[in-house]
Amino acid sequence: MTDFTSILPIETWLVVLEFLAVPLPRHNVEGIYQGDLIILRSSPGIRAMATMSRFFCQLADPFRFREVHFAVHPYKDPIEKLHRIKKLLDLLDRRPEVKLWIRILSIGREIGIQGRKQDGFDVEYIAVERRIHEVISELRGLSELRCMHMLFTPTLFSAILQLPQLDDLELKYFQVIQGPTDPTPDWSAVRRDGSSLRRLTVKDFESYTPFECVTVAEALVHLLRQETLAELNYLPPRSLVLLLGSVSLVSIISDRISDYVFKGLRKLNIVLNPTDAEVQSFVHFGTRCPNLVSLTIRWSLVGSRYLIGDQLRHRCLEEHPFPALQEFDGQLALASIFVQGRPVHSVNDRDMPIRSNDESGPIVISNIAALRPSVPLRVFGITTAVWDETYIETIAQHHTELEELVYVHWAREQVVRPGLDREIGGRTPKARKTAATHPET
Repeated sequence: MTDFTSILPIETWLVVLEFLAVPLPRHNVEGIYQGDLIILRSSPGIRAMATMSRFFCQLADPFRFREVHFAVHPYKDPIEKLHRIKKLLDLLDRRPEVKLWIRILSIGREIGIQGRKQDGFDVEYIAVERRIHEVISELRGLSELRCMHMLFTPTLFSAILQLPQLDDLELKYFQVIQGPTDPTPDWSAVRRDGSSLRRLTVKDFESYTPFECVTVAEALVHLLRQETLAELNYLPPRSLVLLLGSVSLVSIISDRISDYVFKGLRKLNIVLNPTDAEVQSFVHFGTRCPNLVSLTIRWSLVGSRYLIGDQLRHRCLEEHPFPALQEFDGQLALASIFVQGRPVHSVNDRDMPIRSNDESGPIVISNIAALRPSVPLRVFGITTAVWDETYIETIAQHHTELEELVYVHWAREQVVRPGLDREIGGRTPKARKTAATHPET
């Protein structure tokens, strides 16, 4: 048997393995539920090294167990995947050191879709989920946790927040279950200064009864008050359903922590309801984000920005939210509201226009000219319903320091002609990158 340590010391082999363990493309929660039976996810180089010999297999183990997927799709071989999950849980019981190697974990199941479940799935899944809950608090090296359709107890929720390395938490369709005989959780007893949570993504949460709603709201409040939180993403489904719900993340912030200042928050990506109350709460929230530098806004209903644009503009002029903003991503019609007088160097509008008559001609030109940040605009992305070269002329006239310009139009009959990029570059001579495209070209 070859003694590989005579070729290179173990420390050097570990450096080689670290090089092979290249970061994998980030999987969103939904992408994990495609019938994939894989539990451990690692780079091709690590998988190849693990098959070379027992020596390399043992050496590669900490890298092979870095990313673990306990997520289950109920209509795509779920029993088989549950069996694989149980085998890995058995391994964790036999080899506790493996728990320290796990850096990324996805858990939960897809529900509410068409198909036929395998017999016995629900019973087996509940049993497996309980075992997963028991082991989570022991994953002291965990940095990313992604959950979908999870039922949390307050105790489990608190334990997750005590994980010393947890940097990124993603929650979709989660509930915090507290029965009528369960003790009321004391969220204040959970230390916030011991948390390392920097990135929080909330895609939806369930609140079927007022009692449960209070528990969910308190759990979210505790997450939002983490002193290390630097990025917040609130991305519920963009549909009419939101308007029918009684609770949103913005309303929870407004009602329960109206005086809290989010000093550490640097990046916000949010979907808003087009209601007066939501706009008022959002603007007030923005006044308590003194260091936020990146803002992305979408609306829960396509085209709903037309319903509340004037109110948003009026309240922003009065309260001046997000004073340190540097990057804005949202509809051009609303960009000037958040750009005016702030050190914004990047504006990007990627939303498809719905009403072409509202997104063409003088209105677009006026919106371009209204972008008046306190520093020169360096990056500009614009999306319109029709192609109009006067937009480029207006951009070049009002934003002379541009370094990057991307113009996307949706008019299929207007094909971007060859050489247009060079023409645009000629009108914005300082831009290092220019592009004019149709989304399907």
